[in-house]
Amino acid sequence: MPSHNRRFTSFVLAVFVALTVSLASTGVAFEARTLVNSGNGCVLEWSPLGTGLTGFSFIESVSVFDDGNGPALYVGGLFSEAGGVPANNIARWDGETWTALGMGTDDWVFDMTVFDDGSGPALYAVGQFTSAGEGTANRVARWNGSIWTSVDEGMNNRVYATTVFDDGSGPALYAAGLFSFAGGTPANCIARWDGESWSALESGVNSFVFDLAVFDDGTGPSLYAAGMFTEAGGSLASNIARWDGAQWSPLGSGVNERVYALAVFNDGSGPALYAGGEFSAAGEVEANRIARWDGTSWSALGTGIGGPSFPTVSALQVYDNGSGPALFAGGQFSQAGEHPASNIARWDGNAWSRLTPGLSNRVRDLTVFNEGSGSSLYAGGDFVTSCERQLNRIARFGCVISRNCAADINLDGAVNLADLNLMLSNFGNEVFCGDTNNDGVVNLADLNVVLGAFGTDCP
Repeated sequence: MPSHNRRFTSFVLAVFVALTVSLASTGVAFEARTLVNSGNGCVLEWSPLGTGLTGFSFIESVSVFDDGNGPALYVGGLFSEAGGVPANNIARWDGETWTALGMGTDDWVFDMTVFDDGSGPALYAVGQFTSAGEGTANRVARWNGSIWTSVDEGMNNRVYATTVFDDGSGPALYAAGLFSFAGGTPANCIARWDGESWSALESGVNSFVFDLAVFDDGTGPSLYAAGMFTEAGGSLASNIARWDGAQWSPLGSGVNERVYALAVFNDGSGPALYAGGEFSAAGEVEANRIARWDGTSWSALGTGIGGPSFPTVSALQVYDNGSGPALFAGGQFSQAGEHPASNIARWDGNAWSRLTPGLSNRVRDLTVFNEGSGSSLYAGGDFVTSCERQLNRIARFGCVISRNCAADINLDGAVNLADLNLMLSNFGNEVFCGDTNNDGVVNLADLNVVLGAFGTDCP
């Protein structure tokens, strides 16, 4: 063993013994603690999906689709392999293994949506690509579980978002981005695919659309588009607008900066539309990076999302982790309400809470998927680790029945010097690696947890 490693080990052991004696002299009892799901007593934690995505890679979209072999999780973005398997920018996780979707695409995949055009459900992928499988597919392509096909002539520029909406004439696929033609038809940044042809939504919007959602404000379901634009249907609309199937309308005075994510959530007072992005105001209300639209007015979610270096909300998803449905926000930030939060946080309708531990870098998309042991929250993005556990851009946050040691900080299956080192290196800080009791700071209570379980296995 190198001399510096011996010195370090001796130092840690000395601290271990000193603190043990100190805590024992004050009458503090050592006991292992567990972070649990209040619904069924299991531990909630982040876990990897195989080896994830290694090398130069990003995940932009996560979605669920059943190709006839059972529901599976699909990820899209920019990558060349998934779980060690060659896969071009899109891949499938069945709960155990990764597989490619044929030859995949030749460039970024930004979003995916399941839609039945009359010939059966298929996964529609959109992005920056110009080919899918062995054929041409301009920014939009259809995967039926075995082969890729183009969707008419596709678009002449990037497509960022898709969703399914019924304007009264039947369900159709809506796609949005930064294009001016869809299937050869003029369509400004948003278009409708009915299974046979593309059509425009009036004069569309005048710049980027990053997300789409369907919401009923009490007057019937409508399609909502959000992004970075100033006009919708030729009228003023600041970064978010509503399409009722016939015309566009603004949402009050909109928001003052770009919007990346939309979701519908009922906090107990009725369904509302939630928007996340880079903005600091919604309507006349100060709203930091996230806001609520009830169909009439905007409201803030506490003090919102913050942190240094341009904090951003990129993803929103409703999920029940056993404590009731809540809205989960992902992005790149270090603060949620009054609490430190590492790129992901939970809003229950009244207050923010963080997920312990958080994720090491930006979260770009969230979805809910059941691998067979219950529904879990899945996150995709730029992150590589949670605490010191390798996740590699895709991870599952859910119930892990077998784990009973919150003291196993790095989740390597044992409570040892590595866990003690992690806890001590963060001692006294508001961080997310070593806070075993989830009270927002690493302190003597956390040391108590680690010492109480030291030397034990945590399978």
